[in-house]
Amino acid sequence: MDKNKFKAIELKCIKQAFNGNGIVKYNNKEYAISNILPGEVGLFEINKNERTPIELKNIINHSSSRINSLCPYFESCGGCQYQHMTYESELALKEEYLKNLYQSFKDIKIKPINGMPSPYNYRNKCQMTYKLSKTHNVVCGFYEEGTHKIVPVSDCKIQATKATEIINAFNKVLTKNHIEPYNEKTRKGIVRHVLVRYGFNSKEILLVIVTNGDFFPGSKNVCKDLIKLNLGITTIVQNINSRQTSIVLGDKERVLYGPGFIYDTIGKLKFKISSRSFYQVNTIGMNMLYKKAIENANISSSDILLDTYCGVGTIGLLAANSCKQVYGVELNHDAYKDACLNARINNIKNINFFNDDSTKFMTKLAASGSHIDVLIMDPPRDGSTNEFIEAVGRLKPKRIIYVSCDPKTQVRDLFKLSSEGYHLNQVEAFDMFPRTFNLECIATLTYKESKKNIKNYTKRKSL
Repeated sequence: MDKNKFKAIELKCIKQAFNGNGIVKYNNKEYAISNILPGEVGLFEINKNERTPIELKNIINHSSSRINSLCPYFESCGGCQYQHMTYESELALKEEYLKNLYQSFKDIKIKPINGMPSPYNYRNKCQMTYKLSKTHNVVCGFYEEGTHKIVPVSDCKIQATKATEIINAFNKVLTKNHIEPYNEKTRKGIVRHVLVRYGFNSKEILLVIVTNGDFFPGSKNVCKDLIKLNLGITTIVQNINSRQTSIVLGDKERVLYGPGFIYDTIGKLKFKISSRSFYQVNTIGMNMLYKKAIENANISSSDILLDTYCGVGTIGLLAANSCKQVYGVELNHDAYKDACLNARINNIKNINFFNDDSTKFMTKLAASGSHIDVLIMDPPRDGSTNEFIEAVGRLKPKRIIYVSCDPKTQVRDLFKLSSEGYHLNQVEAFDMFPRTFNLECIATLTYKESKKNIKNYTKRKSL
């Protein structure tokens, strides 16, 4: 090897990107480097012949924000971005990110981010992918970032500890019963993924085994062995997915043990959770988020509330006791059915759900001249649509609560809503996904009513 090809140099991290990477400058160019924090000096190897000519070899001066990661897989897994820094530093980074993102809006209040009591073991939904180890043991883990290479993980630090216990026991049961995992290259093998959903409040547990087709030899023995271990499993479901896809769940399911679903509670309400149900993965954070969303909506007993992109109906059902009528809209048929069931379970009469696309529903609603007082919108990561927002402008609800899992698309939509006459009052973030670069944000908007708007508004009829 040419000794002149490489050289070592000390570089200082000048700032940190939101994705956790540190930024260093070399030859007047900025480079994003993982596992280095602002203020730290690192020893770098410079490779003049490479397209990415800089590699961190060692940290020389450590930041006071640095901690030893509790997760031994942190650098290889890619599921987390902030395991190497204190939780206080993580929250400060997220707050700074939000301030920069929303700075174009004048006179708004960005409240301090709501952190979690602990940044670990909070996920109530845990899913992992399978492979056969070199020693022919069944192992599971997560895809290395940007690849289809599985990093075996036996203890994910952000998953519920109960879920980790069950998955590790399940792996041993699979090995004992000689059930081979799915091989992505050959498309042979049985078990593709495992999914655990844990009711933090109810303590009920749903275990979903995703298989490569209907054939699941030894399934009875697998269930019998798992139940003998007294792990508290409520139900076991086989999900069938024979498609060549990165999508985890297939369309067909078979209940192997128990009812095929679990329940959990939010406040005084009970919610059904199945394999496909949308349910926030952080139970503590979810309670905080939904409580604040309803509080900010400032609902009165005469209000009509529309809950769009409503999932299994959580926000609408929690708000129903405070208003006259709630309507929920959800495109996913399974989630819609769960929402209807959740209303019946909790004996809530003043709520109706529609199995429809939220944009199409809003457009039809606006065309009919209907009236709503409060709009809740909780769109997917891509945000809402132009047609949805135009319909909002025609409906003119007095207040909007916009819940978002991607602040970037939320900001884009907030600009559009401002052009429809809405004033952004405040933004409040909830750290629903500690140790990762994901956030949930609640934006509260009010309509700037003129006399003309008030006149038009009062003429609108009910939904």
